[in-house]
Amino acid sequence: MAWMKRTAVGLVAVALLAGTGAAVYVQRSFAALDGKLSVAGLAQAVQVQRDAADVTHVRAQTPQDAWFAMGYVHAQERTWQLEFNRRVMHGELSELFGPATLETDKLMRALDIMGVARRQYAGLPPYAKEALQAYSHGIHAFHNQRPQALPPEFLLLGAKPGGDRGAVWEPEDSVGWALMMALDLGGNWGTEFARLSVARTLDTDRLWQLMPPYPGEKPAATADLAALYRQLGVYRAAGAGSTAAVPGSAAEDVAGRQAQGPLSRQISAGMLAWADELTRNAGTNEGKGSNNWVIAGTRTVSGKPLLANDPHLGLSAPAIWYFAGLQAPAGKAADGTPIAPIDAVGATLPGLPFVVLGRTDKVAWGFTNTGPDVQDLYLEQINPADPTQYRTPDGWAPFTVRNETIRVKGEADV
Repeated sequence: MAWMKRTAVGLVAVALLAGTGAAVYVQRSFAALDGKLSVAGLAQAVQVQRDAADVTHVRAQTPQDAWFAMGYVHAQERTWQLEFNRRVMHGELSELFGPATLETDKLMRALDIMGVARRQYAGLPPYAKEALQAYSHGIHAFHNQRPQALPPEFLLLGAKPGGDRGAVWEPEDSVGWALMMALDLGGNWGTEFARLSVARTLDTDRLWQLMPPYPGEKPAATADLAALYRQLGVYRAAGAGSTAAVPGSAAEDVAGRQAQGPLSRQISAGMLAWADELTRNAGTNEGKGSNNWVIAGTRTVSGKPLLANDPHLGLSAPAIWYFAGLQAPAGKAADGTPIAPIDAVGATLPGLPFVVLGRTDKVAWGFTNTGPDVQDLYLEQINPADPTQYRTPDGWAPFTVRNETIRVKGEADV
């Protein structure tokens, strides 16, 4: 019995040591909120102060230093969030999470979020690039002389900031994250998939009753969509001997699918399944909302107007927003472009150096998502004699092929 007691005591001691070690590690991962830091890359001293409401105030002597410091502060407190967001838009989640996130990575690669971001970044004016570059430099400066341990997520997942390339956050990533927010808030692409699927069994009038246009607008199309889709060869002809089913029942849905058959070679059966999944869980505006309201100064005690804004974004930990204030006097960009003084406070997005929702001493602003039709999907006709070609007004043209390799944890690359 003595050996059992010694074993139990040993196990308790090991557990206590492990718990103590974990607690120490977590404590070391907290940002240093007091004191002075010497950071390479700043032109002049910057003051960073957190107030009682947990709003971080950045006071710099140049706009560039303000953007740099915002990047440093985001990296201090939201390092894992930045890394996760970067992996989402780059389609690199499966490198950490395995096959569970493979479809998400495929979607991001197919949409080419980062390819679009790089092209948009290349078209920005020099002073705008300078802001994103300063922000990126601030994030890199934090990692180059990291004064704290990485958050536990890195240890648990065996992740490195920026992956093997160490590109923790590039200027193009800020554009990419803005695109991701637009993709998340513009949800009608799934509706278009659903409309394509529903048109197999409903005529156009009933289709618009089931899926009406934006309130106040007329239907975008008056053509018989179902007939048009069949004419284009999107659906296979109904099979003979299909059994009847009660209208509106699940059996009718199954029978309808069997009668219509899977989508033809123009659109694969896999795409139909993907569309069904999207219409159930994402890519639609159903259940989404946003609101704001404003009261004139004639109705307030202060005599000033009041603005409230509720974007209705999803809940997450950490939160999507990071509340901060930025202050800096007027300056100049490297190309000589004047930069106005910065004095704004409100909600920032980790990944961007600007106040997205907030106020200055003269104006307040917010964003409301009205759920407009801002996305379009196209049906491409494939050359039946050569599946590497699609139809254009000038005849058949070859697809542009882009090869992507996705690393999957525990499995072969895809």
